[in-house]
This record gives sequence, structure tokens and C-alpha cells, in this order.
Amino acid sequence: MGKLEGQKISLVQSIYPQEMHAFRNNLAKFRAKDFHAESVYSTTQRVAQLIKTLKYSDAKNVLLVGHGANLTASIRSLLGFEPGLLRQAGGLDNASVTILETEDCEHFTLKRWNDTSYMDKENKIS
Repeated sequence: MGKLEGQKISLVQSIYPQEMHAFRNNLAKFRAKDFHAESVYSTTQRVAQLIKTLKYSDAKNVLLVGHGANLTASIRSLLGFEPGLLRQAGGLDNASVTILETEDCEHFTLKRWNDTSYMDKENKIS
């Protein structure tokens, strides 16, 4: 997130309302360079390359843990969505579970998105 890293969301939204709207709603309009941040293309390609390295692995199940913004964009990109639609289903909640299936590490099927049903209400972060 470049110079936005570690900043309070409320502060960033008050200073950069249009940019934060783009970040939350249409990543194709988010200007990462303005914040010295990694581009959407770069971050999603980094994850895609990691996934492709698993193609010849014996692993049956892989758990990826990461930042919600990166995972939201990367997962939706793997599913074939264009940059402007990567946030269409919203972002991932903290500690949520999303499940993708693949046979070839190139084509993916979404099995579960942003599931927090395993948590009881007292432990959910909203």
C-alpha cells in the first residue's frame, strides 16, 4: 500500500476520498503509483505465479494466508475477473475462509467465498 500502509482508514478516506472509493469499488481506477504502492497487476501476478509453482507439487490442499486486499484481488483475478470487477463481491473479512478448486493451477472454481460461519458471534470482527 506504499505510503498508505499503517494509516488509519478514516484518515486516508478523508484525505483521498476518490482514490479510496476506487480502491474499495473499482481497482481499475486506483492509481497505485500516486501512493508508491504495488500495482494491482503486480500484486495479482505475484500470487498467480506462486499458484502456478504448485502445478507440479504433490500437495492436495494448500492454505494461503495474507492481506485481504491482495487476496480479494488475486482470487478474483484467478477466477477471470477484469480489474474493474475485482472488488464487485466486496472484500474478504478478517479470518474468513475462501475455497478455490483447480485441477491444473490455471482454471479455478469458486467453492466458498468469505465464509465466517465457523466463528461464533462473539469472535467475529466487524
